[in-house]
Amino acid sequence: MLSARRIDLPGRKLVPPFLGGVWVHSETRGDGDPTIRLFWLPEFDPGVVSVHAEPVPPSDPEAFDIADYANMTDLVMDAAGAELLVLDDGVHQIELEVKSGTLSQGPVRLKCEIDLFAGSDAKAQTVLRLNAFRRYGRFPNTLFPPERRAPKWAQALQAYDGMVAGASLREIACALYSEQFVNEEWNGRSAFLKARIQRMLKYGRKMVNGDYKALLQ
Repeated sequence: MLSARRIDLPGRKLVPPFLGGVWVHSETRGDGDPTIRLFWLPEFDPGVVSVHAEPVPPSDPEAFDIADYANMTDLVMDAAGAELLVLDDGVHQIELEVKSGTLSQGPVRLKCEIDLFAGSDAKAQTVLRLNAFRRYGRFPNTLFPPERRAPKWAQALQAYDGMVAGASLREIACALYSEQFVNEEWNGRSAFLKARIQRMLKYGRKMVNGDYKALLQ
């Protein structure tokens, strides 16, 4: 049997470890490399599906047992007794909130709660991904289409990290682009490159100050 780690989360107050609605769990396994997983509170991530877990025998056609995926699951419990499960195949992950029952005591039949309108698209996608995971033991890439805005997010956060570390606008530009490109354009007739870095920093600052939550919508 598996046990759920109890975490310090009284009710739904945003206290450690759920700062800003997210908890980053890092655990070093046998190979020395840390496994990092993100747990989101359901009110922040519309893709988190609430389920009820009913014990069933292993022979039940609907049986789901996280022990079958021991290296790809992370189960925690909040102070109110609700469990949160992350399934992670090393590339993609989904999250379930267990409203009743437990996933730590063997096979269960899962019944989900999905409102028909707000957030239903994201939750329906999670159900499809869970079904594929149970069938194949991994998440098909076709169920996780590339996020076209991801490069913009990454650059903005990289620029912000550089600013926090004390880098100048020019140094940030050199880190994001080639030094030759920056040397050619920085003091040219147009200040477009400097303005671009300033826009990135503004966007990165907004993300760090809370706008990152909108990425889940």
